[in-house]
Amino acid sequence: MSETVASPPIIPSSGTASGRGSGRGRGQSGSRGRGNQHGSRVTTTPRFRPTFKGNTEEMNGHVFQCFNECEDKKHFLKTVEALGEYIAKKRKYPGNMVSLTKDFVKPEILKPTELEVSETNRLVIAIWEKKVSAYCTRADYLDSNLKTAYAVIWGQCSEAMAKITSLDDFEAKRHESDCVWILKEIKGITYRFEGQRYIYLSLDNARTSYYTYTQGAEDSISSYLEHFRSLVEVLEHYGDAIGEDPGLLDATAAVSSDTDDATKRLKIARDCTLALAFLKRADCRRFGTLRADLENEFSRRNDQYPINLTAAFSLLVNFKPPKREEPRRNTRSQEAAVEEEDGMTFVQSGAVIPGADGVTHTGVTCFRCEYKGHYADKCPNGLNATLLQVEAANAVTLLQASHTKAIVADDNNANHEVSNFTFTPRHDLIPSSWVLLDS
Repeated sequence: MSETVASPPIIPSSGTASGRGSGRGRGQSGSRGRGNQHGSRVTTTPRFRPTFKGNTEEMNGHVFQCFNECEDKKHFLKTVEALGEYIAKKRKYPGNMVSLTKDFVKPEILKPTELEVSETNRLVIAIWEKKVSAYCTRADYLDSNLKTAYAVIWGQCSEAMAKITSLDDFEAKRHESDCVWILKEIKGITYRFEGQRYIYLSLDNARTSYYTYTQGAEDSISSYLEHFRSLVEVLEHYGDAIGEDPGLLDATAAVSSDTDDATKRLKIARDCTLALAFLKRADCRRFGTLRADLENEFSRRNDQYPINLTAAFSLLVNFKPPKREEPRRNTRSQEAAVEEEDGMTFVQSGAVIPGADGVTHTGVTCFRCEYKGHYADKCPNGLNATLLQVEAANAVTLLQASHTKAIVADDNNANHEVSNFTFTPRHDLIPSSWVLLDS
């Protein structure tokens, strides 16, 4: 039998026997690619699981999946963004739908104000009638756009995400084409919080994700803001109230002029809490200096902390990190970074010492003290030597010469070689009558 090469699997349009495959990657003879009875080897193409693309081609493959189906933590935000682009390109009056994909708020169209009964100006009446007609047209399109958006959202939900159908109010929300409801429920499931889970566990998981999230080193400030808002919305969706701590409310009442309005105090406390959390979770390498500056200014009774999330975002966008100071070009006080060091030490025991008569013979070595410079009968260590001569003969001077390769900052960032010489006399042999000159 000749070698057989299996072609790539074909996904059938109906449930045929070839849809799932009977051998799961085995060869045609069931030998798992080891060869058949005639010795020929069978090459198979591994089965693959087709990627879910959704029912709307214009969404370009952006779908809503559960937390265990996609490794990209931002796929929910990307899918919502693709939904907004689809509405902007394919639907009429897309501006009325902006609040749905940006803030997850149900779109509404403002009604024109009622015309006074006593109004007789024909131009004013004609303009008002035009506004009413435009309102009715936009309202009809808005209703149609919401139904279309709901259908697109549902069509882009994976099979695992279809667990939304088990929620108690699913049928009522589906009948109303409530896009806001389904997007929030999808967001909850995407961030691992399901509607029928133990509420205490769901809320604890939401708080954990909110408090442990930090901006990545590669995340832009805008994407960081979007993900942070998503965590806040999920947290509040499951009943947590940010900024309602009694201590925060008391501190807000102490500094706010709206102490009588509890709603305003709560809003101020929430905005300040989110602003601080947004700054605290920002990338420490990029914005650590900014946080330190804010703390230092507050310690000087100069409160420069942002009062809401928008101000915190603007603070990060406009922040310019301080420039690093370049090393001073002072060659006398530079501290070089030593890379390599080699050295040698010379030990000179004594020196060329003249004889007791004061005469020096450079090439003569005394056999008595083995020092050069004099004969044995004139040796300073002899009976006729003075104390100064004896001490000089016994003195020892150490010379250490080191050769150092150092990195010294200059215009060209070049490496320079530095040589050091150190003279170290033995202090225990230095006569008290000597004067030492350190060069």
